[in-house]
Amino acid sequence: MPRLFYGNFDFEHRLADAGNEPSQVLKRLNAELASSWLAIADDGDLIWTPSPIDTQFWVEAVQNQLPNVLPITSLAHVPRQTELIPWGWSDEVRKWGARSGWQMNAPTDEAIRWANSRATSAELEQRWSVGLPDAARIESVEQFQSALPRLLASNERWVVKALFSMSARERILGRGPATASEMNWIRRRILAQGVVFLEPWVERIEEIGMQFDVPATGSLRLMGVTPMRVDERGQYAGSMFSQDHPEDHLENSSDSQWDHHEWAAAITVGLRAAEILQSQGYFGPLGIDAMSYRDSTGARQIRPLQDINARWTMGRLSLGWRRLLRRDEHGVWVHGAREHGVQQKDEESTGDESIHEEEVTRTIRTSPLFVGGIPCRHQSRLIFHRETTAVRRESQR
Repeated sequence: MPRLFYGNFDFEHRLADAGNEPSQVLKRLNAELASSWLAIADDGDLIWTPSPIDTQFWVEAVQNQLPNVLPITSLAHVPRQTELIPWGWSDEVRKWGARSGWQMNAPTDEAIRWANSRATSAELEQRWSVGLPDAARIESVEQFQSALPRLLASNERWVVKALFSMSARERILGRGPATASEMNWIRRRILAQGVVFLEPWVERIEEIGMQFDVPATGSLRLMGVTPMRVDERGQYAGSMFSQDHPEDHLENSSDSQWDHHEWAAAITVGLRAAEILQSQGYFGPLGIDAMSYRDSTGARQIRPLQDINARWTMGRLSLGWRRLLRRDEHGVWVHGAREHGVQQKDEESTGDESIHEEEVTRTIRTSPLFVGGIPCRHQSRLIFHRETTAVRRESQR
């Protein structure tokens, strides 16, 4: 049965504000990220492209050993014997899929919202004492005004996150006392959702994505661990992948390419969180981000539940690129805006100074140059290389 990959990459925004029409920015996001599904698609699968992508991109993708998919801009003629795979299961996607007669295997809306709510991850962090110091759940402006001075006593920078947020969106970064515009942002989110979450902005060392498969019943499976590239704003900028399988190295890490023993405790907490989500009715792909950081004394600490994403993630998709790896190769899936250094014209350039050109074996562009006749701002590229040192340098960025 063919699969229809539906990229509602604005998923969290729809959870937060399902009643309103998505903004043009969010619609464009869905259009520009559509080709990301090539990572896990097979020949004959369908990918929804809300704005048309030039045929040459798909031709070149097949030439680069990517799957031969069917891009579709209209969903009206998708066969009923098709399995719907969305980025995330919102209630509107579930109802729309049912009306179309497609095959679906979706958790309830209640389970989805609970699993993706920052209130859930914050509650688990507090219950297990694995959160950041001075982090606080904020339900009023007065609570924020009381909590912020306590945080500022040990950290001058802070971040406030909304109930549903993604990839550094729906949050504000602050330094010192809050400005009037920052207070207005906080006030509006509390009015709309009843709560926001205050955290210190810490010195990040490294981040990983723990990728789980959660069945409706039965044992969970750790699909892989993907070290992340994150920019200076804390926004996702790519994932690293290899043939290494972390679940084989949790007890004996001597052969583990990614030194998973450093993350064994985080993976254990991640598994506990995944089991909690399963017990509350969630099943499907699950990505949990963990972060290592330096505390105020300079010591390395780990935050195992940085983000819980009960949906597909770019890190999870990146595991699909492992099928392209040749012997002794490692890979980086680089994401970024055009003006931030991802090359488009020079097919041999990595677009990243931290990876030495002599280490690169090949590169494959995974995003089109134009979407709907307009230059595609979000660009992505696969970089394959032999040397592990390049990958390790990437994890420190």
